[in-house]
Amino acid sequence: MSRSVISDDGSDYARTPPRLSETRASSSFASPHSSPGKSNSRASERDDNVRVIGIVRPLIGNEIEQNCSTSVVVDSDSIALKDGRQFTFDGAITGTEEDLDAAYDEHVKDIVCGLLGGYNGTVLAYGQTGSGKTHTMGTGGTNPGMASKVFHTLCDIVTPAREEATINIKATFIEIYKEDIRDLLASTTMASPSVVSIREHAREGGVYLTGAQQVEANDVEALAATLNRGIRRRATASNSQNVRSSRSHAIFTIYVEQKVGDARATTAKLHLVDLAGSERVTQQDARGQRFKEGVQINMGLLALSNCISALSDSNRREWGHVPYRDSKLTRLLQDSLGGNSRTVMLACCSPADINAEETLNTLKYANRARNIRNRVTINIEKMSATENKLRQELAAATERIDQLETLVNMLHEENVALKASQSTSSIHSALSELALAGSMSPDMGYGSTPGTPLNTPRAVFTPGQNETPLSELLQSCKRARQRAEILMSAKSPMGTPMGSFKRT
Repeated sequence: MSRSVISDDGSDYARTPPRLSETRASSSFASPHSSPGKSNSRASERDDNVRVIGIVRPLIGNEIEQNCSTSVVVDSDSIALKDGRQFTFDGAITGTEEDLDAAYDEHVKDIVCGLLGGYNGTVLAYGQTGSGKTHTMGTGGTNPGMASKVFHTLCDIVTPAREEATINIKATFIEIYKEDIRDLLASTTMASPSVVSIREHAREGGVYLTGAQQVEANDVEALAATLNRGIRRRATASNSQNVRSSRSHAIFTIYVEQKVGDARATTAKLHLVDLAGSERVTQQDARGQRFKEGVQINMGLLALSNCISALSDSNRREWGHVPYRDSKLTRLLQDSLGGNSRTVMLACCSPADINAEETLNTLKYANRARNIRNRVTINIEKMSATENKLRQELAAATERIDQLETLVNMLHEENVALKASQSTSSIHSALSELALAGSMSPDMGYGSTPGTPLNTPRAVFTPGQNETPLSELLQSCKRARQRAEILMSAKSPMGTPMGSFKRT
């Protein structure tokens, strides 16, 4: 059953619950851990053009009230204007939930699956105020949109993968408001949100944020709660185009870190970008603060347009300058456009004839973006020269320890065997002396020297000869008996009692 919800432009239109089919990572973006030693090879890189989906929502409340007519026609993968101009994209759909589900399954889901393979991704919504950007992205708090589908897909593939790997998911949510980057998740008041700075990686290139709070969100509920927490703090206002207009660019980023055994960790990030409205300031009937906001919004979007123009021109892309530094927005999106990311742009349009000019501008903008080619590569944790040297030294030390442990075990076994041999020899010596002393008779004697075989006959003892005084023989017998008793009462080398010696 369909139900009515509020779109980002304050109107409502029917939708059906999103369909989330079972998801598995695509083979072309499989996990890199099968060949960790080749993680930085050229084989892990590939070109990936920015994909563009044209989305034309239905007519909404204020357009219907003004008796607006439809000025665009959606046909398969193209959008045609009434004046005859036509734009072809990777997909073109109406704004119904069925079409959005199909577009997600075809163009976005594999980007989400690629996160476990170490590939970055971006889903970016562009268009004028009231064109359905926030509704489509699901970053308005009233509609699940793409964000909800992303959360479910990601958790569907992470759950079984955690049986073999340690996977952590974190999220940040920032907005760019009048060229200030603000952390929407920081524990500060709305009047003074946390200010975030952009930094550049010295060795790897690219940018990262300092001051933005990363929140652990390892399941669908945690991701949704984190998103809604930031939505409540986003800057919005009313203008003639929309009752609740987003006055900032919002970027919700999901970070996925995966580690299998002793292999280096793979990391990936997914930007969900909801840009502010792209219309001209004069159309908003803006005054004062709203006018200043509109100027700043357009400055950021103009810088983005200039970057897209530079990247879509093959000659400028190879040899020219791409003005990423012209705005905070373009600096943050430099990986998404022309960098290391698989990117989908959602070009959101109004069908109303009163918005025909803005719709044309959006379609031109998106058509240029389709020519941008990104260089996509797996993100595997890099080691510094010092760390690499220490790892090599650790491996060598570990190997030496293994060798020494083997040698110690061998010496221990030899020592045990030697002790056992010495103990047996001492017992045999004592028994020999005892046997010699205790078995003497008037007519036969045996060798009394330690080590002399027991069956070796010596001179026959007779009372007349008296070669060995009887008292000495008795003393020798006593000493031998005491020695044997001590040795026989001791434990064997293996810890087993050897028993006691008894005279028979």
